[in-house]
Amino acid sequence: MDDLSTIPANLDHLIITVPELAAGVAEFERLTGVKAVAGGRHPGRGTANYLIGLTPAGWPEGAHTYLEILGPDPQQEAPADGTLPLDAHLAKGLTLQTWAIHPHAFLAKVAGANTEGIDFGEVRDMSRETAEGELLEWRLTSRSPLPSKGTQPFLIDWGESTHPAEAALPSVELLEFSIESPDAEESRRALDVRGAGDTQVVEGTEHRLHARLRGPGGVLEF
Repeated sequence: MDDLSTIPANLDHLIITVPELAAGVAEFERLTGVKAVAGGRHPGRGTANYLIGLTPAGWPEGAHTYLEILGPDPQQEAPADGTLPLDAHLAKGLTLQTWAIHPHAFLAKVAGANTEGIDFGEVRDMSRETAEGELLEWRLTSRSPLPSKGTQPFLIDWGESTHPAEAALPSVELLEFSIESPDAEESRRALDVRGAGDTQVVEGTEHRLHARLRGPGGVLEF
C-alpha cells in the first residue's frame, strides 16, 4: 500500500542528475512512459534541465511539486574546473541526487539553522529563462559538498516568480520518499530545523535517498 505519510509536506522538487540530458530524458521515458519537457538553461553554470510534474495522491489541490532532470547543457561550455552544480558531472546514469523544500519564512529557517549549528552554505540569488522565454528568479541555500550526500534538502524561495509546477507538465505519481542514514536521530534533527521534520528516516549503512515513482509505462525506484 502506498504510504503518503512518507512524502514531506514542504517538498518543492526532487533532482535527478544525468551525464547527458537527451539520453537521460529518453531513459526516464522508457522506464515510466512519461517524457519530460524542456525547462531551461542555467547561463554560466553549464547546465540545463527538463521537468516532470509530481502528483502525490491525496495531496491538497494546488500543491506544487515536480521532478527536475539536470545535466550538462550541450549549448554551453563546461566550467573551467569541470564541475557542475550539485555534482551533476559525477552522474553515471539516472541519479536521485538531492531535493529541495520550500518552508515558510525562508530567512527565519536559515537563521534558525545557523543558531543550531547546521551549515546551509550560502544564500544565492538564481535565475533562468524558461523554454517559453519567461524569466524565473529565486533564491536558495547552496553548499558544496552536498550536506549528508544530498539527503539533507536545500531551501528554496520562488518569491514573485511562477512556480515551475504551475506549468502544464506531464506528470508521474510520487508514491514513496524516504531517507536512509547511519545516524537517523541526527538526520531527523537536521530535517526538523530545516522545516522537513515529517520526512521518513530509516537507519542504514550510508546516506541515501529513496523514492518510488509511477507512470503509465512502469515504476521507477531509486
